[in-house]
Amino acid sequence: QSIHDTYDEAYVQAKSNTERLSQIMKEVSLDVTLPKTIWLNIDKKTQNEYDKFGNYKSDKFIGFQLDHKVRIDLGMDNVLLNNIIKRIGKMLKQAEINIGYTVRDPRPSQLKMLERAVKDAKEKATIMANACDCKLGLVKEINYSVQELHIYSQARMIHGADEAMCCNEESLDITPEDLAVSDDVTVVWYLSNNTKEL
Repeated sequence: QSIHDTYDEAYVQAKSNTERLSQIMKEVSLDVTLPKTIWLNIDKKTQNEYDKFGNYKSDKFIGFQLDHKVRIDLGMDNVLLNNIIKRIGKMLKQAEINIGYTVRDPRPSQLKMLERAVKDAKEKATIMANACDCKLGLVKEINYSVQELHIYSQARMIHGADEAMCCNEESLDITPEDLAVSDDVTVVWYLSNNTKEL
């Protein structure tokens, strides 16, 4: 985030950020289109003013706040990551950096998770049916809402240029925690000796 006197200055800064990130990608021999803007917002920033008695007087204009979030997907390479972070610290002084881990292709994990979830649901439904002196019948319906799957673990946040410039391969030698994945699926069965749903 950064504050600017005019909207145009904030927009120019956003454009400059993109150009500098492209330059960094060139310097480390990566595709210049790798940085992807995921959020760009320019908003008028004000601050409440009060009199000596603590009564509100007015809003003081501070400037236009630029909030520009960019995502760069990399492989597990601490040397490359260190080179990029140092360059960001040098060329984008106001930048904050979040380092996180995900999986390249979440689909296999999603399919395995769904299989386990349905098996677990069937086991529990069978126990409940037996408790009612019934047997689990045919499946009436399966409801699954298609949604984007996010598998992400945040590992570290670098708050400014000084911290970025001090990074080295050892400080970035991070073992990410196990990635968690969640999704929703609903299975409805018939009970074999009545029409009630379980």
